Amino acid sequence: MLFSTMRRKLGVVFLTLSLSAPCFGVAAQPSVDSLPGPVAAATAERLRAIVNRNTKGKVVIDAVYPSPVSGVFEAVSGDDVFYVDASGRYGFVDGRLVDLEQSFDVTSLRIDRINRIDFSKLPLELAIKEVRGNGSRKLAVFEDPLCPICKSMTTFLGQIPDATLYRFPYPVIDPKASVALARTAWCAPDRRAAWAGAMRGEKPQPAPACDFSDLGRILKLGEALGVHETPTVFLGDGRRLKGAVPPEEFMKAVDASNR
Repeated sequence: MLFSTMRRKLGVVFLTLSLSAPCFGVAAQPSVDSLPGPVAAATAERLRAIVNRNTKGKVVIDAVYPSPVSGVFEAVSGDDVFYVDASGRYGFVDGRLVDLEQSFDVTSLRIDRINRIDFSKLPLELAIKEVRGNGSRKLAVFEDPLCPICKSMTTFLGQIPDATLYRFPYPVIDPKASVALARTAWCAPDRRAAWAGAMRGEKPQPAPACDFSDLGRILKLGEALGVHETPTVFLGDGRRLKGAVPPEEFMKAVDASNR
């Protein structure tokens, strides 16, 4: 979401500059013919050797060029281009700062931080609560019964031992069908069973009308938290996991959040 927003903003900037060029005298974009030639052979060989060592031979640099940024070089590997600092340890790949030596996405730390929430401030009374074992692992999930990934995720979440799971019905996939399923399950005599069935793809049995205004509150909560896709899971330490996360990676994050 962050990068898509940035791309939209940059697109507006470039469009504005393009439209206003005659008025403000913005210079034309440089051509490929104006690009600088390769760096000195010794510099290229040094960076090539360091990157090769740091990535254990997974990344082979074919050519190195200077970049407009001091201390940063443009590295060509096959038909890909990335940027690497003078030490050869850090690279910019697809908009991410990567520690090549440690094989670590440095940018992910900041994104993780800005996406965290205060779990204790969630209105958990609005959620459908499930407790297994000692309930020590705290998780909150925003899910939609028409979300394909949610269907597999709900089964996985239901198998996590010693967990307290707070399910927030978040019917956003289809403004009509998702909401209708959520309302029917919400008004069922056994809300938890009805919602579990809906998440497995079962059609909830018709139920008497009830006050489902809490569903609206949950939708507003999701919007306030920036929940833009389902499933979105918040762990006990406030960490946010979105979409299809590999099971091993998911459980590693769950265990880390409870230390």
